[in-house]
Amino acid sequence: MNLAEHLKNLRKAKGVSQEKLAEYLNVSYQAVSKWENGVTSPDISLLPEISRYFGITVDALLQAEQIDENEYFEECSHRAEELFRDGKREEIIPIWQEAYKKMPNNPAVKEMLMSTYFDTDKMKYQKEIIELGTDLYALQKDPITDSYYKGQAIEQIARTYYENGNVEKAKEWVQKAYSIMHSQEMMFMQIEDNEKWLMGDFRFVNFWYFDKLFYMAVRLNDVGVKQYGTEYVQDVLKTVAQLYETIYPGDDMGYETLRNLYNLHMLIAEDETSLGKDEEVVKRHLTRAVECAEKSTSIKAHELTHPLVRGWQVADSPADNTQMVRFLQGELMQEYYKPYREKAWFTELVKKLEKLIG
Repeated sequence: MNLAEHLKNLRKAKGVSQEKLAEYLNVSYQAVSKWENGVTSPDISLLPEISRYFGITVDALLQAEQIDENEYFEECSHRAEELFRDGKREEIIPIWQEAYKKMPNNPAVKEMLMSTYFDTDKMKYQKEIIELGTDLYALQKDPITDSYYKGQAIEQIARTYYENGNVEKAKEWVQKAYSIMHSQEMMFMQIEDNEKWLMGDFRFVNFWYFDKLFYMAVRLNDVGVKQYGTEYVQDVLKTVAQLYETIYPGDDMGYETLRNLYNLHMLIAEDETSLGKDEEVVKRHLTRAVECAEKSTSIKAHELTHPLVRGWQVADSPADNTQMVRFLQGELMQEYYKPYREKAWFTELVKKLEKLIG
C-alpha cells in the first residue's frame, strides 16, 4: 500500500473528512485531496503532526518496516550460508541487497553484500565492491569492530582492482593494511588476561593463518612456476597439505577447510602427472582427494580438538553434500589423466565416486 492509500484509509477509519484533517494541519482541503490521490505528498515537516493526529508513529505512517536487525541479519546469514556452500553465489546477492535496503547503515550488512559481489564476479561487480568497500574503510565508530570491516574492504578492493588490471590502485590499497606482525589478535595474545579471549584469539589466528596459507600456495602454483620451477611449487603444496593433515588429524575439519585440502591434493596430482612422475605418487594424491570428497558428504557440526584450533566450531555438510564428489568425477575425466584410465586403482576410484553419488 502506498502513502496515498494509507492516508485515505487512516482518515476514513477515524471517520473524519478531508476538510477536518486539513483544518487540523492548517492546510487546504485541496492539499489533502492531492495527497490521497497521489498527485503530491505531504511536506516532511507535517509528518509528525499527521502521525500524532492518527495516533501512530511516523514510521507507521510511512509504513517503514520495523525489524530486529540482529535477528534479521542472522536469518539472512543462514540463508546465504546454505546457498554459498552449495555454490549458488549469484542467488545470494538479492538476499543481501534486500538487507542493505532495509539496513543501509549496518556495517555487517555492507560487508556481506560487498563480499558476495566479490565472491560472485569481481569483474562484473567492480563498481559495487569498491563503493561498499570505500564506505566500510571510512568507518570511525568502534576501533575493534571496524578494523575487521576495514581489513575486508582493503583486501577485496585491492584484489578487485588487480583483477581488473589496475595494479597501481591495487598496491595503493594494500599499503593501507597493517603488516602481519602488527595484527590485533597477535598483539592481544601478548597482553590479554581473560583466558576465554586469549584462547579465542589463539585459535582465530591459527585457523585463518592456515586458510590464507592455502590461498598463498595456490597463488604460487598459478604464477610462480615460471620463476621458481614446478619442483619447488610442488614442495610448497605438499608441505601445506602436510600441515593441514597435522592440524586437522584424521581430516577432522569443516567443509570449506576439507575442500582446501582436497584442492591441494588435486593440484599435486595434476602437476605430478604433467611432470611424468612415478605413478604411485599420482595414485596416492588422487586417493587422498577421493577420501576428502567422501568425508565432505557427512560432516557433522562440532568443535575441533587439535590444540592449535581447539574449540573452533564447524558446521554440517551443506545440503548439496555431493558437490565435491561430482566435481572430482569431472576432474578425473580430464585428458591429463588418460594414461591411468585403464589402471585398476584408477577404475576403483571412479567406481567409489559413482557409489557416493548413488
